[in-house]
Amino acid sequence: MIAERMTSGSCGEVRTYFSHAERMFPEIENGKVPTEQFLMACQGIADFVGFLGTAFTPVKNDISGNVAKVRSKFESNKEKFKYLEDLIDDDLAQNGGKLGYATEGLLWLKRGLEFMLELLTEMVREYRSSADKNATESLVDIINKAYVATLKRHHGFVSKQLFKVVIIAAPYRRTILKALAEGNEGIDDICIDHIAAHLDNFRINVAHVVDYYVEKKLDTPNPTPTSLTQLKN
Repeated sequence: MIAERMTSGSCGEVRTYFSHAERMFPEIENGKVPTEQFLMACQGIADFVGFLGTAFTPVKNDISGNVAKVRSKFESNKEKFKYLEDLIDDDLAQNGGKLGYATEGLLWLKRGLEFMLELLTEMVREYRSSADKNATESLVDIINKAYVATLKRHHGFVSKQLFKVVIIAAPYRRTILKALAEGNEGIDDICIDHIAAHLDNFRINVAHVVDYYVEKKLDTPNPTPTSLTQLKN
């Protein structure tokens, strides 16, 4: 499905960071999220954060660490926990209905994914809508917008202040696109197209996890409209 879209047509003739199958979020199966491919794609998001520079290392490590927490539960019984929802239910049952090691890790992984989903969505939107690409090279505004819409409500005073410093250190878009191009030259449009294609299943996967956590009363709905809102309209 999503892999087919990336391997057909002009943009599929060139490989970029987000066109690799192991970094793509899975199709939903019988209303559930396949755990293994989901975790592989999440690690791909964590590694992408590394392109944002050393200031974002804590963000990268946070996402990777939470992937590891969920993976440890998954690998204890891959067949039983083939789907993320089953893993969540079992972890809750093992902890008296409260967050366990894996479900707490997934809670913060989910929140980090919501942030990255907004960041990438805004990056695509701004690139495609800008008549003057040079005028929108700075990623500071879109990273701040993504943070305010997602992570900020979960952070205390100290974390908010630290994130202000991190945001200021954001690289220019051209730096990110160069990294995504994997050595290819002059393919900014293709890199953006691949991000956009990647966002389709990314958004659906995150929406499933967000809704499941709200349904289980493990998290509260986000009062701020985000790119997930369009799935409900």
